[in-house]
Amino acid sequence: MPNINKIALITSGGDAPGMNAAIRSVVLAAHHYKIEVLGFSHGYNGLINDECRPLFPQDVSDIIHKGGTILKSARCPEMLTLNGLKQVTSTLFKNKIDALVVIGGDGSFKGLIEIEKLWDGQTIGLPGTIDNDLDCTDYTIGFSTAINTGIEAIDKIRDTADAFDRIFIVELMGRQSGQIAFNVGIASA
Repeated sequence: MPNINKIALITSGGDAPGMNAAIRSVVLAAHHYKIEVLGFSHGYNGLINDECRPLFPQDVSDIIHKGGTILKSARCPEMLTLNGLKQVTSTLFKNKIDALVVIGGDGSFKGLIEIEKLWDGQTIGLPGTIDNDLDCTDYTIGFSTAINTGIEAIDKIRDTADAFDRIFIVELMGRQSGQIAFNVGIASA
């Protein structure tokens, strides 16, 4: 196993509940093993533009209950180009990164696979997407919260619909995946 002294950490794509908890876990585990963590802002954009800051346990001690992600997130069309990928790997080399941790969904993981073709460091993908649409993963970070939020909203809407003898139509997120709609539909009857 290679010696890892410094890791880069990003959250990429759409945010998902639990991303801050994942950030916290990575930082605390790395600190335990005396590994330095650089958090890059705005997903892959932060790697392209070398926007980073060191993350220490005190930076993540009170983030677990917050929504969104303290590292911010974004989609990054430049990751679909060879130039964008080269900029990312240049930043990884420049900062002497040994491992890259990406918390995100399918687009984020596709970017990670492309980086692996140009960079020989270690990579870890933590599945963070409310869509629950990643292969070989039972539940992604954020999926359970998305379901519970949908159920709570429908329970409240149902009361109003009953009070006025109306039918309400509810649309749920989930991109091309119907996992949230399917699970919320069953749970809320």
